[in-house]
Amino acid sequence: MSLTLDKTQFVNGIIEPVNRYFHDPIAAKIVRFLKNTLVTPNQVTYISVLIGLIAAYIFSLGTLRAFLLAGILLETVMILDCVDGQLARAKKCASDLGRLLDGIAGYVIYLAVLIGIMLGIDNYHGVLALIGIITILRAISYDYCKLTMLTMIEKGYDGNQQEVIDTYLKISTNNSTLFMVYFYYLQLQRFIFCGHFISLRRFNESENLIYKNNILDLEQRKNYHEKNRTLIAVWSWSGVDLPIFLLVLFSIFGVLEVFIQPLAIFLTLQFLITMIYHRMQHSSFLVIQ
Repeated sequence: MSLTLDKTQFVNGIIEPVNRYFHDPIAAKIVRFLKNTLVTPNQVTYISVLIGLIAAYIFSLGTLRAFLLAGILLETVMILDCVDGQLARAKKCASDLGRLLDGIAGYVIYLAVLIGIMLGIDNYHGVLALIGIITILRAISYDYCKLTMLTMIEKGYDGNQQEVIDTYLKISTNNSTLFMVYFYYLQLQRFIFCGHFISLRRFNESENLIYKNNILDLEQRKNYHEKNRTLIAVWSWSGVDLPIFLLVLFSIFGVLEVFIQPLAIFLTLQFLITMIYHRMQHSSFLVIQ
């Protein structure tokens, strides 16, 4: 089996199914229309934030009709979240700033929506807070595993560590608060999975370049992919879009209050089981230091 075939299968396998089969195809049609216009990916991101905040406000009204409309708007946000990335690739204008804005936008929208639902539903504040915490942990963990496994298969090293170094170098030349926040976000990811956390002040670029001497060769990358096929499939169901999509469905069908507690239990158990399985596979889930 060739590495190219492995890589293609991996990319398809790690994408969250709700995006792969539903949001991405719709987004692709929108991108075909937008790619020859003056619309930029960042503008799409800003529009998605605006729609997300409107959805959060409508959720706070607490009526079945409001939940229906807010659910439709939140689904629109999820589609636009796929549009901005595809549009950046189609126009060949992807940037670190755009990627950071997209990530921050997702957290802002989701937290705003949860607050809106809390205001709209008098009960279940604790349950909704739990859903929020679990979903944020899912987002952090999914991003880490997706980048690590992708770069391990494509290039043979831990892409998260390289991301840390690249961000550190950007901070050295551009003392941006946004990049500082992103640096500590990456450190939080590595703390969850590796037990390592290094402050910006203590970070030493030269000490953290040692891992480059341990790049996997072609055969090792193939073996890594084979050993982690199941883990890849498990993580594809453990990202942030599944909880949001379920919130959308429950809102549109007017059963959000009925299913809010079962949703919290399901998301918590799924995340814990995924993390336990990940730990069990830790020896094959290679993280090069």
